[in-house]
Amino acid sequence: MAFKRMTIDGFGQLELNQVAFPRDGRIEAQCALDATDFADVPAENGMLLAVDRVNRSVKFATAANVATMPVAINYTTEHMYDERANSLKDFKLERGTFLPRLGFLSVGELFTTNCVGYDDGAFADDDALETALDAIATTPLYGGISDEGAIAIVKSAPNVGPVLKVVEKTTMPDGTLGIKFQVLNA
Repeated sequence: MAFKRMTIDGFGQLELNQVAFPRDGRIEAQCALDATDFADVPAENGMLLAVDRVNRSVKFATAANVATMPVAINYTTEHMYDERANSLKDFKLERGTFLPRLGFLSVGELFTTNCVGYDDGAFADDDALETALDAIATTPLYGGISDEGAIAIVKSAPNVGPVLKVVEKTTMPDGTLGIKFQVLNA
């Protein structure tokens, strides 16, 4: 069984539906992307990441580090680097450029993202995931941390890190598949 990202065009997008962290200051914007975790991959909006204030770095949230570091969602403001690629889906944050902006989630908040993945033992492929998303009224799905930053869609509530409940299968601003989450436990 392996973790598999949901197929998207470009990079993760995030829509803040009902969150308070931008208004009440529960943000982190002074820590750099970790040199090891982000050596070969960019940070994407919608990733759940661990904040290491001691070393002033942002790492992938793992079962090993969430006991000692808070987890926040990446909601860095998109920058346009190329007028030919100026959509939300074209934005990624590379290590050594800008510092990421992360929001600390709290119970009840809602957000929509396509920065998700799943264990291929639970869902065979993207079509199986979409079928499960269509049935959330009777068979709930949850979200939690993954070693790759993307939110892991799971069939039972995670027991490590934040617990997110899938509340709606929806679309992102560009019309692609998006998943709305409600925070049950931050």
